[in-house]
Amino acid sequence: MKTLLTSLLLLMAASPVWAQPGKAASYKTQQTIPAVQLVSWNKQPFFSNKVQSAGKTLVLVYFSPTCSHCLEFTENLTGKLKQFKNVQFLFVSAYSVEEIKTFAITRGLTKMPNFTVGQDPEFKLGGFYELKEIPSIFVYGKNGKLKKSFDSKVKMEDLIASANE
Repeated sequence: MKTLLTSLLLLMAASPVWAQPGKAASYKTQQTIPAVQLVSWNKQPFFSNKVQSAGKTLVLVYFSPTCSHCLEFTENLTGKLKQFKNVQFLFVSAYSVEEIKTFAITRGLTKMPNFTVGQDPEFKLGGFYELKEIPSIFVYGKNGKLKKSFDSKVKMEDLIASANE
């Protein structure tokens, strides 16, 4: 975990989002998902702001494929999927596409139509969300506006309630 935090701090320091203090948007000032180009687990490019379908809630999870908390969160989440009504999930990581792919396949996320899994190669979303820990979870309402954010200590019941409001 210490190595992960060091890696994230290095990525943030090198990220263009952090290069202009005071000028970069963040989730605190911009209530919608920014247009950041990501790379799917199967190496196809897509934009973060195009994942959410009209009329659906989006739960964005910034994770690490090597993090035990992320693994536990994902297992808890997938075990309670039936409790999420009309919800899409976007799992994003700054790790390599191969590590993300392995995580997604072994957790069955690639077979779930309401899951999109991708890489944030330049840590732009990570910078936008001002990540301090992972997983970090962001719930966007059906209107595309941020409703709630959670840190790694989220209770699944609270996430389900927020996603289903």
